[in-house]
Amino acid sequence: MEDAKMRMLRYLADAYAVEEGGLKSLKGISEESDIDEMKAIIDEHVTVSRTQLTRLAGRITALGGDVSKAKSIVNTMIGKLSELANAFHDREDKLTQDLIKAYSLEHFEVGMYTSLRAFANEVGDHETAQLADLILAEEQLAAERFLRLIPEIAKMAIVKTTIYRATGGGGMTPQ
Repeated sequence: MEDAKMRMLRYLADAYAVEEGGLKSLKGISEESDIDEMKAIIDEHVTVSRTQLTRLAGRITALGGDVSKAKSIVNTMIGKLSELANAFHDREDKLTQDLIKAYSLEHFEVGMYTSLRAFANEVGDHETAQLADLILAEEQLAAERFLRLIPEIAKMAIVKTTIYRATGGGGMTPQ
């Protein structure tokens, strides 16, 4: 049977794996973006995510765990979902989908750190609870920033749609 410490290490390893997978995804989004504001916001969160990985690794080690055992399946899953979601999109749609994916990831992490904080508090691991609370605030901020960008990037597709319509193409008439 798993005791509280082993469960805590598993939760921390899961968080580490999610952060590692998310970091790879965010780097890819940044590399593909040619929009300065989007790239800057993504790059800032890449830096924050690296710091989060370091803090999570430190906590895992302090509890006697091993970071190398963090699950890589999460990393693979995040990457595959990204490829599938963007398979048939043009540049404008891909940028919007990338932001939606980043926003969704941040909310997954918000839920994950909320759960980690609650468990840590319940078992009296106040250091882990404080770490979860700190990272939770960082994830909430990133989600808010991504959400503010989504409409602006989504509007870029209207330019392409308007040009298509003006050249005799079919489709919807922009409002």
